[in-house]
Amino acid sequence: MGSALSNATVITCNSYQNNIHTFIKNSTDFLHSRVEKQLGAVLFDKNMTQQSYLEILIAMHSSYSIMEDAISTYGATKHLLFGRSKLSWLNQDIAYLQTSQHAPSVKLYKHDDLKNICNVSHAFGMMYVMEGATMGGGHIFKALKKHNWINELEGIRFFYSYGELRNQKWAQFIHALKQYHNDNPNSADDILLGANKAFSLISQSLGDIN
Repeated sequence: MGSALSNATVITCNSYQNNIHTFIKNSTDFLHSRVEKQLGAVLFDKNMTQQSYLEILIAMHSSYSIMEDAISTYGATKHLLFGRSKLSWLNQDIAYLQTSQHAPSVKLYKHDDLKNICNVSHAFGMMYVMEGATMGGGHIFKALKKHNWINELEGIRFFYSYGELRNQKWAQFIHALKQYHNDNPNSADDILLGANKAFSLISQSLGDIN
């Protein structure tokens, strides 16, 4: 009885991991929710200041620079990153806010901790978080437009992300992720590790923002 139950559990787990998207989504729910709360506390505040928004962008630049460095290390994910890099958008938004009339200049910083990111599966997990963030970015974009110190063209590029192509780009990435996992069926735990690392990096960067 115990052996049969154990075997059933293994089969269920293996079947669950075969749908890599669902597996990663559900397994990262706690960290994902924590980051959403950190961002939402600032970005959905109707009294958000330019300074607070600028600090959010700088924190995102800090974590995304690590993720894109890691992703660029491996051929498969480097290829996927082409046309998906977020750093140029962050640089544009930060530069706009730093040169605007009321926003103070804030120095960019960057983590240098890439421990545990040592294979392409980890990189796929990090990219899952990056690409998934573009979906939530649509809601943030709508909230940001309500501030009169942000306009349609400047200071908002990162959260605008792919714009009308958002759903299409997400579907393309999920297809690539599933194909990679199908070709590498033992990669689920490493993909999850990379996703958890990504959420932790973002949360760490956001930690000191009020």
